[in-house]
Parts: sequence; C-alpha cells; structure tokens
Amino acid sequence: MTASIDRIVSLVVQWPGVETAPHRFGGTEFLVAGKEIGHVHDVGIVDLAITKAVRDSLLTDGLADPHHVLPDSAWVTYRVRSDADEPDAIRLLRLAYLWRVLALRRRGIDIDPTLVPDEELQHLAFPAELDSLVRTTFNESLNHRASV
Repeated sequence: MTASIDRIVSLVVQWPGVETAPHRFGGTEFLVAGKEIGHVHDVGIVDLAITKAVRDSLLTDGLADPHHVLPDSAWVTYRVRSDADEPDAIRLLRLAYLWRVLALRRRGIDIDPTLVPDEELQHLAFPAELDSLVRTTFNESLNHRASV
C-alpha cells in the first residue's frame, strides 16, 4: 500500500495550509494551523479527526469504520486496500480539511481564501444527512464567502 499512501500524501500536502509531520505511531500526519486533521499509515490505514456527529454519520453511511484503536472516539478509520480506494480516502481527508478550514474561518482566520465551501461540498457529494450536518454546523462560515 505504500504507493497508494504516497500518492495520497503527495496530493494532500498541496492543499493550502497543510503541513506534514511524522506520526508518533508511524506514518505521516496532516496538520492545519497546528492541529492534526488526520494521518496515514503505510499499511493502508487513513485515520481522520472529526466530530462525533460527523463520525456517526460516516459510520451510518458505511463511508468509514470506527477508529482501529479508539473505536469510541471521534476518530474514524478508512482502509486503502487498492488503488481504487484512493479517491474515497482523499474525499474523507478533504472533509476533515474542510471542517478545519471552516472552523478557522469562524474565528476570523482564512488559510484557504480560494476555497468556496458550498462548491466544495457539492464536489465531495456526501449523502444528504452528512452534507446537511456540515452545512448546518458551519452555516456562518459557508455564508462568509458569499458576503465577501
């Protein structure tokens, strides 16, 4: 799985504001404004930091599994078993990224001014309940771009 994980890392590190660091249990973690949004392990595991509500929605929709070590936490795990799994892994990491960027926007920090949240959510094409959850939680941030 190293090739798939390497491709995922190569893409995610290009997103504005994303930095990488070695993960304490091996692999690479992704940081946005000093906070981890997720990490990858060379064995094909992608772990994401998200809220419990979003976690529950991801699990209900079968888009991720409970975290492989901390199943009751707000973290989820996605397993990359083949090249075909890369787009879904990237989509989930993008959700974690969007979640973090919007949280920062709510505090007046805009690390990715080119990001248009509504268009981003449409592109990610998540199930209606998850999409609605993100839109409701970050309504202020989603409307921020429209008023600028």
